[in-house]
Amino acid sequence: MIDLHNHILRYVVPIHRTEPDIEVAVRMAEVAAADGIRIIVSTPHFRPAGLGGDLRAVVEMLRAGVVELNRVLRQRGIDIEVVGGAEVQLWEGLPDLATDGLLPTLGEGRHVMVELPIASYAAYAEQVLFELQLKGYRPVIAHFERMAGAPVQGTRAEELVARGIKLQVNCESLAGRRGREVQHAAHELVRDGLAAALGSDAHDPGDRSPRLSVCRGAVNRAGGRGAFRRLTWDQPLAIIGRA
Repeated sequence: MIDLHNHILRYVVPIHRTEPDIEVAVRMAEVAAADGIRIIVSTPHFRPAGLGGDLRAVVEMLRAGVVELNRVLRQRGIDIEVVGGAEVQLWEGLPDLATDGLLPTLGEGRHVMVELPIASYAAYAEQVLFELQLKGYRPVIAHFERMAGAPVQGTRAEELVARGIKLQVNCESLAGRRGREVQHAAHELVRDGLAAALGSDAHDPGDRSPRLSVCRGAVNRAGGRGAFRRLTWDQPLAIIGRA
């Protein structure tokens, strides 16, 4: 399996309100490997509007963190690969960052994971996504099912997918950990063939752990036989440029 949304790198580099601790990252990788995950796409929070300083240095720090984590995992004999990426917060300046090559992409390819605001409506969201596409990037919306009930006027899954935008769904949502409304939205995305990939959205080895197999049954019931493999291997493999 491929975990397309995972915050393991927060324990390797100081990117988002977490004290780095490589041993926590190793434990997360061990949990993922035991679950059958073979590739983790590292998606730490990347919030350029609030980072300040030299964004190029931040992007290089993320890349260096992935290299270091893979080195440690090989040294420990853990059969898992971590590839780069980020969960990029929606911001009006993203197209400019794209022009400057400062958007961390999934697997260093052309797909970029974008986190839309949930608590408020961003009138510029679709324009930013369109401009990213014009620049040759392929947006992947993080945990789109969590938009259920949010004030996101006009942001419909069918329209986004028709425009070439991919939607990622969290396993925890399918399991009901985000409430019934979000769970129902996640099931609908899988059922209607609108989901492109699953992610654990893991933040630690325990409560929010990197496991995907726990939602295998729910995915195959909603999407039919083979849906789980499509969402955890075939389609994510293409997103990270390995297909």
